[in-house]
Amino acid sequence: MCCNGYSKHVHAKPTNKETSAGGEPAHIDETLVATPIPDGYWLNQFPFLTTAGVIPDLIGYGLGYEGKPASVKLFENPKNTGFGLPIFLCGMILISLRSSGWKVTEIQSLEYPVGMVYADLTGNGYNDVIITDRYGPSMNDLWDANTNNGGRIQWLRNPGQRSDALPFWTASHIGNSTSMHSIAVGHFTRQDVWEVMGFPIIRASRDLTSPAPIILYTPQYGPSKADGPVSWDNQVIFPSQFRLIHDVKLVPGGNEGYDMIVVAGREGIATLWFDRGLARWEHAIVGQGLPHNPASGNPYWGSGSVDICKAGADSVGYIATCEGFHGNIVSVYLKNTGAPTGPESLKSGSFWRRHVIDDYGPLTADHTGTIHNVTTISTGASTEPFGIACMGVRESLLSNNQGVYMYTPTDLLTGMFKKTTVTRESASRLAVAGFDHPNKKDIASITYYVPNYHTGPDPPNVRINVLNDFPPITATKLDKEVLIRLPRPSVVPPGTTPALSMISFAGKRLSLIVIPPLGSVQLSANRDAVKVIYGKLCSVKMTSRDVDIVRGIAPPAKVAETTGLSADGIVTANENGAIVLRVEMLGNEFQGPFRIMSEVAIANVFPNDTNVEPAVREMSFPFLKVDTLPWASSGLFNDFEFYNMTGFHLYFNDDSLEEICHMQAWTLGIGETARFHNHSDKSFCEIHYCLSNGAGQGGMRYFPDSYPQTPEAELHIQQNELQKTFVNDNSELLVVPTMFEHGPLWMVQPGTEATPKLRPNDTVNYPWHAWLSSGFGDFTIPILPPLPESEQAYDVWLAFEFPPSAFQY
Repeated sequence: MCCNGYSKHVHAKPTNKETSAGGEPAHIDETLVATPIPDGYWLNQFPFLTTAGVIPDLIGYGLGYEGKPASVKLFENPKNTGFGLPIFLCGMILISLRSSGWKVTEIQSLEYPVGMVYADLTGNGYNDVIITDRYGPSMNDLWDANTNNGGRIQWLRNPGQRSDALPFWTASHIGNSTSMHSIAVGHFTRQDVWEVMGFPIIRASRDLTSPAPIILYTPQYGPSKADGPVSWDNQVIFPSQFRLIHDVKLVPGGNEGYDMIVVAGREGIATLWFDRGLARWEHAIVGQGLPHNPASGNPYWGSGSVDICKAGADSVGYIATCEGFHGNIVSVYLKNTGAPTGPESLKSGSFWRRHVIDDYGPLTADHTGTIHNVTTISTGASTEPFGIACMGVRESLLSNNQGVYMYTPTDLLTGMFKKTTVTRESASRLAVAGFDHPNKKDIASITYYVPNYHTGPDPPNVRINVLNDFPPITATKLDKEVLIRLPRPSVVPPGTTPALSMISFAGKRLSLIVIPPLGSVQLSANRDAVKVIYGKLCSVKMTSRDVDIVRGIAPPAKVAETTGLSADGIVTANENGAIVLRVEMLGNEFQGPFRIMSEVAIANVFPNDTNVEPAVREMSFPFLKVDTLPWASSGLFNDFEFYNMTGFHLYFNDDSLEEICHMQAWTLGIGETARFHNHSDKSFCEIHYCLSNGAGQGGMRYFPDSYPQTPEAELHIQQNELQKTFVNDNSELLVVPTMFEHGPLWMVQPGTEATPKLRPNDTVNYPWHAWLSSGFGDFTIPILPPLPESEQAYDVWLAFEFPPSAFQY
């Protein structure tokens, strides 16, 4: 709309212009900042304070539409709202803790806002917002500056505190020019004040031919700078040189300590600067971008977005751009032999040559492409990659027509780049900053979602993708199960917690989280629980015992304990890190007791992530009646209300191929038994985790370790195990309440807490044991006809099968 005329770990397949040589991150995590949002267009990192090293918030908004102004939102980084007093855990001091998530505050409501920047205009140490609005519904219907207050630039005063209880940030006028689109703020001619440069995109509605002016606004202050500018002088510095400028980038200090500007528009890529010696503005065309082809009928040539990337010691190593205006071409400008280093090279086109590295296919009938924004990604690499934001187009012939893609140079001399998919979700703009740590650079993006122009298939959102140099969490289909591979906690950087949502059922969503050594993750104390599947958690009063404890992969032997959280909801790993299963109670879903199996149905919630195989996202996870399964063909389970869902194989994502565990789910109707067994044919250590204890008394029954395990004993049990008296006389009941798990039931080696005894065939030596539901013995089994809904209450639990090596303690 603002331009054309109407208002979701990850490696790409190399093209003939790409190489698979190294350089790209091994894994990309995604965090949702806000979803859904009403519309989406602009996103900017926003340091609330001017203090160096501050972790930024985000400001984002859509364009709005007729009758519905846009809501300009401050997305408050939990790093900035979650600092607290030091908390002692595991003998360590944790200084900074994240709050429950990003907080959204509406700071203004504007009609058709487009571009924004920020600067401290009052000198109080808080950055203010400088923003354009009143653009108009489209390039064909612009709001005139003289007759309709169109093309306005305002600044919004930062109130100095984050609070949704405050009124809108106070707006003050800077200037107007029809179709005001992009803006920049810097020190272009003076160092004592912030100057604002405005870039209208065209001169008048539908006029793609006439040049549009570039205007410099200089603030004038009264007696107190703290009151902000009282007026703004304006000067047209380029009246007739440029058309269709769609993007501008600041080159700080590039002009002998003063700032320069690089723009992308119909003239291609151009550099603007003020020559202090000659006391006049200068410009240079660095590259012409997409050549004009009159025969094509395409009115959009040149460049659509641009940024500068360093290469080694050269701060201006190469130029990244997309072509033309909302185009489909990704190009770079590479330096010719003998070109100067640094910003000086931007003052002449003779130093540069154009090189096309990617093409997103043909344009639509109205000459629209998908690429909307180009941004340098400062990863800390000696040669910086860049990213593009692709909004997607309705008539796309390519499956990768929308999303965020990163291009990493592998050989600048020959123009070879590695392409990496960051997310496949529609993106309008990128904001690159250290949102979790000032020394890290993450990629934030916002969905391009403009009603009446392009809305795409997905609900609009704001998300952050984190670049990580460690193996990803991957999910692949393995027959009827899923193979999930996870990074070891020891290789995950501090401040990073990779996560993967899997399934939801029984009113709960299950997700895996990898926590690095001494790392923390903020969960909900009231809704969440965690099951440790690797390593240990170190926290305060996280179990039923009112003492400081370390929670490992299981409670003590033959004990059931809660997996709930402490009052603050913070989960912290010990010095070796941990992997946990997050069990999240979904507030809008029924929590049981479950009367019919359809209430327990499993939903696939694996994300649309390139580390998740598409076949996994297409899988269903049905509960199958046990008497239909091949291993239950003996008839022992005929007509039992006993169901199984299998399952998930969890392994480390490295060369060791080390198994973490296997996970599957079970349900059992009231008054029934899963029948006694002793795992004499497979070697694993099994822990059960209860998601819903139907009538409150379901749990594990186990025989004494001394009870015989001969074939005769097994036959005797099978002949009598449906009788309440026999079961009560020969076994102990360990009730496992909802959100509880139990400890080892296997025979434990003397002098250890959990190390299993092994049989001669190397299987773990178990006593006879089984899950029995509430009311066992009150009915003749099998229960025929099945109990009516009013009397049924299914137990629902997870079974974790660990290798014996996990319990060597």
